[in-house]
Amino acid sequence: MTNLKFMKTPYYCPRCHTKEISEYKDTFECTKCRDNNGFPLEFEKSDIGKIPDDDIVARREMSSFVGAFEELRDSEKRKKFFNSLLDDDLEE
Repeated sequence: MTNLKFMKTPYYCPRCHTKEISEYKDTFECTKCRDNNGFPLEFEKSDIGKIPDDDIVARREMSSFVGAFEELRDSEKRKKFFNSLLDDDLEE
C-alpha cells in the first residue's frame, strides 16, 4: 500500500472541501468525490475563489450540459425547440 503525501495547495474540492487532490496544469481532481460513473470529479483551477463553491460544476458535468445543446446546431431541431417554447408561453 502506498502512502500518498499531499503538498500544500490553495485548491480544494468545492463539494467535500478536502485539499487531498490530484493537481494538473489547469485542473485538479478530488481524491474522494466520484461522479455517477465512478470517475473522480475534476474541476477548473480558475473557478476556485471566483465562483461560489455551490455553483462550481465539474468538467464532466459541464461537458454533458453543453452537449445537450449540440443538437440545436441543426436548424430543424432548433426551430422545433423554439416553437415549443412559444407554445408553452401561449398555454399559460
